[in-house]
Amino acid sequence: RPLADGPPRHFTQNDTFFNCPSGGRLKLRIEQDSSAQLIYYERNDISSLLIPKVSNYLIIMHKSTCFQWEFYDPQMSGSIDGTDLIPHDKAIIRAYKSKYKPRYNCSSLFIGHIPPLCTENNLAEIFPNAIRINLIRDIITRESKGYAFLDGYIDRKKEYKFHGHLLLIEDVASKKVFGWKPRRFGGGLGGNKQSGQLRFGGSQKPFKK
Repeated sequence: RPLADGPPRHFTQNDTFFNCPSGGRLKLRIEQDSSAQLIYYERNDISSLLIPKVSNYLIIMHKSTCFQWEFYDPQMSGSIDGTDLIPHDKAIIRAYKSKYKPRYNCSSLFIGHIPPLCTENNLAEIFPNAIRINLIRDIITRESKGYAFLDGYIDRKKEYKFHGHLLLIEDVASKKVFGWKPRRFGGGLGGNKQSGQLRFGGSQKPFKK
């Protein structure tokens, strides 16, 4: 009886191992033409000829955002599928070297995709239950940078628009994601190719499988 349902398959596989403080090892497995896997090995280091070393392992399924992973890594966010091992821009190296400490009283919600003509008063009308709204402006020109921070209750199931333009609502990453580095430190999320600092792992540009 055949042991396989097809001909032999040749594949290329790269494994990167990480030591875990709690014991065991975490392995990043990257296969050719396949999605990457994180595999955690819970291993007893006691072994002998009579008692072989046994490992229990858990394959961590793909997650599309750093909010689901609950941690932020600049190199991971600089990769379209979160698996690149070599930084492709200098900002990633700068993010690793930087030390960022979020403010204790920072806002809880991020509002993005704000049109240039939208003001703080307009946002207050769109979000009537907001306690505080901070529309970020250029320090010199005082023009809106297209995003704001907000405190207060928002119904996340609803869509919020300004003159038909859909606004983006996300949790503030520094409160939800361990190891967060903002864009000015070389990290962040989103962006575009023209900026040279494209970052994946957010709702608008999730990691691809």
